[in-house]
Amino acid sequence: MKKMFVYFLVVAFVLSIAGAVFGRTLEEERDAVRAYLKVVDAKIIKYRKAGNKAKMVVLQKEKQATLARWNKLKASMESAAPAVTPPPPPPVAPAPAPAVSAAPSGGLFGMGINTCLTGAYINTGKGSISGSVGAMASIVLDDFVGLGPMVGLGAKSINYTVGLGGFYGGGGLKAIPVRAGGIINLPAEWMGGLESYLAGGLNYVAYGNGQKAGKIGGDAAVGFKADLGLGLGKTGFELGYSVVRSDTVSAKGLSLAVSQPIVL
Repeated sequence: MKKMFVYFLVVAFVLSIAGAVFGRTLEEERDAVRAYLKVVDAKIIKYRKAGNKAKMVVLQKEKQATLARWNKLKASMESAAPAVTPPPPPPVAPAPAPAVSAAPSGGLFGMGINTCLTGAYINTGKGSISGSVGAMASIVLDDFVGLGPMVGLGAKSINYTVGLGGFYGGGGLKAIPVRAGGIINLPAEWMGGLESYLAGGLNYVAYGNGQKAGKIGGDAAVGFKADLGLGLGKTGFELGYSVVRSDTVSAKGLSLAVSQPIVL
């Protein structure tokens, strides 16, 4: 019975020692080794001063052995430590699906033809309105000549126009002119972000006063574009000089015009 009691006592003692050793964390073991080595270093200094070389050598070997055991224990504890799994990244919100834009419209009648409707006033100082009023419907053509890049502008900076219109007023003018001209869209940075352009052309009155054809006239203007919210594109406002000549009556002077692009 006494042997059995001693056996259990020894087992309990060993388990308590093992629990004390293996239950420590790496930091606790490190602190314990440091404390022990401080004691050993103090003894080494003590025996060095006393001239006891043999004892000092024994303590130095014990210090080296302790450091070796510490390094071995440290390596085993670090390898046995469970790998720290980083937290999963936060879920990424799915990017919103791009808005599906409507298919580009082919125009009011689905033909995709670029046109421009222009209303103009020529100040002549004649008649009840001191001038002549008119309207011109034109087809707008792309720069098929490639003149824009030749003069240092963009490929879409220049357009050509061919149109037919009518003018009335200013001393009895009655004229139906045919007009051919062009538009030069200037870079917006030239005018501080304002979309500006130059316009000009020649006209010929095909039918007018006296029921006859007239003569060649022309016009030149500078304009700018603004979005009026009509959904038809930007509206142009022009200031220039115009001449329209029928067979017997002419209208020439400063002109004001408003042009609206329309895709048919």
